[in-house]
This record gives sequence, C-alpha cells and structure tokens, in this order.
Amino acid sequence: MHARSGSRSRRCVRTAGAALAVLLALCAPALAQVDENALKAAFVYNIISFASWDAPPRREALVVCTAVDPGLSAALATLDGRQVADRRLSFRPARDTPAGCDVLVRAAASPAGPAQTGRLVVCDGCALPDAVTAVALGRDGTRLRFDVDPDAAAHAGVSFSSRLLRLARRVL
Repeated sequence: MHARSGSRSRRCVRTAGAALAVLLALCAPALAQVDENALKAAFVYNIISFASWDAPPRREALVVCTAVDPGLSAALATLDGRQVADRRLSFRPARDTPAGCDVLVRAAASPAGPAQTGRLVVCDGCALPDAVTAVALGRDGTRLRFDVDPDAAAHAGVSFSSRLLRLARRVL
C-alpha cells in the first residue's frame, strides 16, 4: 500500500510539472511583449528623428516637453540625452505653458495651447485634425498607429520625411 501512494505522488508531481511547463510556454509570448509606454516612447523618438525644423533653435539640445501620464513620461525620460541628428534630446515636464519646447508630447486630456511656430505637437489619443497637433498616436485594434496632419506641422514650421509619412495610418 505504501508503494502505491509513492508512485501516485510521483505521478502527481510529474503531472503538476508538465502542467507548469505548458502554462509557462503559453505565457512566454505575453512576457515577450513590449510595454506599451516603451513602444509609444520609441514612436515619439522615431517621429522626432524623421522631422526637420525650418528654423532650428540655436541651442544644442532639442527640448521635448511632456504632458502625459506618469508611465509614458517615465518611458520618454529614458530617452533623455539621446542624439537626433546633431542634437541631444532633453526631456522636461510641460507645466502650464510649454514655452521653450521644440516638441510637446501631450495626452488627449492635456491642453495643447495655441499653435506655435517651431513646436511639433505629438498627442497620445487625440483625433486629428485639431489645428495644433501634427501627429496623433492611437490604437488600431491591438496595434499602435499614428496619424499625421502635415498642415499642422507646416504651420509649426516642421516637415516630415516621406519615409515617415508612408508608415502613418493616415496622412490628412
């Protein structure tokens, strides 16, 4: 009788181990997925990389102001100091007025303020056109996409590479 309970417990351990292995195998793709905020930060970085200003500021840093949720703000802050062309990215909170910002990254709930020459506005969750935002990040099912309003960008004195425009979900 003792031998039977020992083999039964070994079978239970093997079954539990196999179930755990199957569970881990099923969870592996979920663990490999990229954090949404990190993905949005990468989008913002690449959008900035494919943008050019008609009259670039005289300072050496490209100032990116953020008015987004703390998770996205933290993901964007990891890009601080990275190079875009010959300029270094410098991130800071937008506060009340985003004066001195070359790029404003804002949430749909955050006010964009008036359009300003020399400032590219990227919005997380906005619907275009809104007369200020040049690029809107948004979800398309499970994918992160972006829309571009070249007129809003042109009013700001910013233009985009045709390579970026080809990747956009919509160009208005």
